[in-house]
Amino acid sequence: MSSYLAVSEPKHGNYLVVDGWLNKNNLKQALDIFRHPDNRYTYLITIGGPDILNQNIEALTYAEQSAKFFRSNGVDEKKIIIISTPHSAQDRTYLSAVKLREWFYKEEKQNSVIDVFTSAVHARRTLFLYNLAFRSKINIGVYAAEPVNFSLKTWWKTSQGAKTTVTEFLAYLWTILFFSPGEYGSHQERWGVEKSAR
Repeated sequence: MSSYLAVSEPKHGNYLVVDGWLNKNNLKQALDIFRHPDNRYTYLITIGGPDILNQNIEALTYAEQSAKFFRSNGVDEKKIIIISTPHSAQDRTYLSAVKLREWFYKEEKQNSVIDVFTSAVHARRTLFLYNLAFRSKINIGVYAAEPVNFSLKTWWKTSQGAKTTVTEFLAYLWTILFFSPGEYGSHQERWGVEKSAR
């Protein structure tokens, strides 16, 4: 089950999008992919909202924190694009995809090809939600990071592996069966709630 969720199907475009909330081990994996000589990524996009867990002193969003990590590891500032997202009642992954879509359309880069790098078993749900947000108008691939605390092949042998995999499977199942993002470009699509009538 974890191997099904942790899908890696990159399209090898010009943009590598990295979930900013990933741990440093996962961010290092993303950096290795960005720098791999067989890839042709021109830009590294960090994305993510407020850090509600650690409340870092600088009040940096996950997107800003991960960008700081990449800069400190030698990535040229000009190659990093930061897309910070706000709090939302909506699925955070979906909101990230919507904000990324809006950036691409604003920059008139609708014909781009992107790969999203995310946590291991979160990958399949991520790919589904990004395709949903973009309405399949941009070619999207995905990378699943190698988990640090458990093995994908024997995920059931550790409590961390079992908890993470089962939780993500249920979340993916709920998403494909019940998730309703709202109309394209609507207030509900961005915030997860209907805008109050005035």
